[in-house]
Amino acid sequence: MKAKIKFLLNSQLIKVSSFTSISTFIKIVATFISAKVLAVFTGPAGVAMLGQLTNFITILIQVSTAATGTGIVKLTGEFKDDKPQLKKVIDTSFTINLLFSVVVLIGFFLFQNQLTLFVFNDLKYKWLLYFIAIGTPFIAINNFILSVISGLQYFKKYVIINIFASIISVLLTVFLVYFYRIDGALLAYVLTQTIIFFVSLFYSKSVQWRETIAFHVDKTIVKKLSHFSLYVIVSAFCFPFAQILVRNLIIDKLGIDSAGIWEGTNRISSMYLLLISSAIGVYFFPKISSVTNSQEVKSELNFALKVFGSVTIIAGLLLLLLKSFIIPLVLSNKFLPINEILVFQVFGDVFLIAKMLLSMVLLSRAKTKIMIFFEIIFTLIYVVSNYYFITNFPELKMIILAYPIYSILYCLTLFLTYKTIIDDSKN
Repeated sequence: MKAKIKFLLNSQLIKVSSFTSISTFIKIVATFISAKVLAVFTGPAGVAMLGQLTNFITILIQVSTAATGTGIVKLTGEFKDDKPQLKKVIDTSFTINLLFSVVVLIGFFLFQNQLTLFVFNDLKYKWLLYFIAIGTPFIAINNFILSVISGLQYFKKYVIINIFASIISVLLTVFLVYFYRIDGALLAYVLTQTIIFFVSLFYSKSVQWRETIAFHVDKTIVKKLSHFSLYVIVSAFCFPFAQILVRNLIIDKLGIDSAGIWEGTNRISSMYLLLISSAIGVYFFPKISSVTNSQEVKSELNFALKVFGSVTIIAGLLLLLLKSFIIPLVLSNKFLPINEILVFQVFGDVFLIAKMLLSMVLLSRAKTKIMIFFEIIFTLIYVVSNYYFITNFPELKMIILAYPIYSILYCLTLFLTYKTIIDDSKN
């Protein structure tokens, strides 16, 4: 019987991994096409502006959903066979998402000038903020639907929705960038986030939303959701917020093209990091969360560091060896200055993957408060080090150093914390 259960669990894991791999592959292809079109038609300036918008939307999603996504996935999965409790989770989550998205919508109209200047550094993009504001409730509810679908383990539907999102993103980007250049790229990104809501609604109709959802808040469910939300909202807010600040500083000191080169460097490395981080999410976090023995934790982490660390190093070395070919292929010849700074980015990426693995170990050991503290502290270190290099050594070769410094220090701190926790658990 146990062997049969184990076989079914492994079969399910293989199925989930296969679906995730397909979705990730399509997302990488879509990202490649979109990045290429954007780079060719808008140059470094367009890439820099889209980087600002991407970070802003990342923050917006977490604020407008009260960062409940992870909690919804966990609780819907936990209560999927308990209909009364499941209804409480869905009702409460939906109500929170809708209320927070309305508050954010009001905030847009109250502080439209300040937000436009912060994100785009130019009031001429205020028109785009109206599109974002109108789309906010759709974006929030879409993330609610995706979280419920994921929690109920409708993996095929989840993957199909994400595939459609990638396809819609590519089509809108190609069309709007061709005709409207930078403005078109920004509008395409916002419209994709909004339109995918209708795709999600269509593919999730088996949930029978009309019969399932009611405006109701259960205090117990709110408390449970809050346990998941705090770290998520801090981590999702801190680094994107920091990148917006840094990008604005680069634009002020070195110009928008330099900001585009800096952003292009991030996009080049993100293509292989996306595949590696997706594999970590599918394999490592569920595995480490189920382990209780400290020796097993150590064994799993060592194995993951060897596997994912090696893959990152190999991918990074290949990227460095082929950079003169890959950069024009993925972006354009306007981004060739990336050649001079890519080695520092790759070096930081290796430690970033190690940091990701260590973070998951600490989170699986319920060290949420420590992780929140570290996230805030090291985001500040990232911003301050960027400010130091940009103001004192205003050239791309120097300002890129802030990233490896941030990832190395963060990784070493997490490793020392992990060693302390593991050693204490042995005693």
